[in-house]
Amino acid sequence: MTLKKIALYKLAILAVLMVSLVLSHIPDRAWQMPGADIATQNFHTIEFNDQGEPHEAAQWQGLQARLRQSGNAQQELLIFVHGWHHNAASTDENFIAFQHFYQQMAQSDKQRNLIGLYIGWRGDKYDPFWLDGSDDAESMVEPLDFPTIFQRKTVASRIGQQGLSQLLDALDAEISAGYLQRYTVIGHSLGGAVALHASKDRIRQAIIDKRENPNLFILLNPAVNVDEYKPLDSLLSVDRQKPAMVVLQSKGDYALKEAFRWMKDGQRAMGNSWAITHDVARCSRADCSKTEYMPEAMLKHDAIPGCAMTLGTSGWKIRARLQSRTNVQTCPDANMQAVWVLSVTDDIINGHNGILTPDHAIALSEIMGLIDHYRNQIPVSAVTVAPEGQVTFPDGQLAPNAEGGVVPPAEGALPQPDAAVEQSPTGEVPPQSGDIADVNSAVNSAVNSDVNAEAADKPATPPTEPPVVDPLKQR
Repeated sequence: MTLKKIALYKLAILAVLMVSLVLSHIPDRAWQMPGADIATQNFHTIEFNDQGEPHEAAQWQGLQARLRQSGNAQQELLIFVHGWHHNAASTDENFIAFQHFYQQMAQSDKQRNLIGLYIGWRGDKYDPFWLDGSDDAESMVEPLDFPTIFQRKTVASRIGQQGLSQLLDALDAEISAGYLQRYTVIGHSLGGAVALHASKDRIRQAIIDKRENPNLFILLNPAVNVDEYKPLDSLLSVDRQKPAMVVLQSKGDYALKEAFRWMKDGQRAMGNSWAITHDVARCSRADCSKTEYMPEAMLKHDAIPGCAMTLGTSGWKIRARLQSRTNVQTCPDANMQAVWVLSVTDDIINGHNGILTPDHAIALSEIMGLIDHYRNQIPVSAVTVAPEGQVTFPDGQLAPNAEGGVVPPAEGALPQPDAAVEQSPTGEVPPQSGDIADVNSAVNSAVNSDVNAEAADKPATPPTEPPVVDPLKQR
């Protein structure tokens, strides 16, 4: 091939790129305009521009009117923050998926009086070569569009620190006034970065002040690195409180595990690093009551109270991961972290975009049932080292009721530490603290985990409390 032909090919590619940038430009605008009946609706949208300011003050006013209309303190808010490539257009895949997700939870958890809230922002400014691949959970094309993430990452952090943070301040005021019981925030990909930067200081300050935190932040495959996660890695829950944040990272998330590390100069994503505290896998045929065959070392690990728990209705098994960082040496250490970072198998979250599925709605419903049952606390046996030689197997796990919801276990009962398993013929007793390293090695090998053995055990520094700003005011 001659130099002239190569130059022509380069010019052709450049021309296509310029055309795609012009034709695929996405405006920074509001997509959902409140109607006259907004105060009676159960599904709302609030959108922010690239500067972190609200697009339409009427969106918040409508939500606030809905919250105050009934005066019911049992109202709960289910919030979703979309990520890269998405927005609040009615045709957007995330917008449609969250509507279905909310409707499923509202139907199965009628006692919660759920209100849905979609947080919209301009998840992409351009779509060069139309390669976003955002509608495909297993997309190998999406990373080719990765250069657009740098500018969007900056915008996501700004919206979290300003727009969403100010909105959460307003919602906290509604909770204090008795109009709202709590909110649950779900952030995906760059939406996880928005949620992290909106919540990091408030989580840290609540722990420093030893205040109860009724709210929950859930990050799904968040596009954040381990440095952004600090200093949350050094914080513990207060008085056995549930974790303030739960991070779920799919093992098959190519976009974050490979492309993110390459594009971000070797930086590891938060959910693919030493930060991991637990591993999550689906029970055999989603039935955690069935006998499973597994290595002897894993049986020993699971027999220790608090080291393995199951979500019976969802069919998920959660195992504490030990010694991946210096402040997590035992299962109680893992369970007392203010942030749980869960490494999740692909059959639970499929790749980067396999989110907001019906199974995820069932799991969240089950988790919220556990939180209610234990009154926002972690069971004692999950955060206390058992006396030497004592291993208990407490009864009780959530089970489906006739309406598709969940029935809490009997008072004083705990989620089962594990399903029935095929016991070793040797009859060895479960290990005590001296065997933890060997057991943990076997567990990590069995779940095919990827751990970067760094240490991150720095004390938290109290932040300066930011002033409360009215999120409705257009700047």
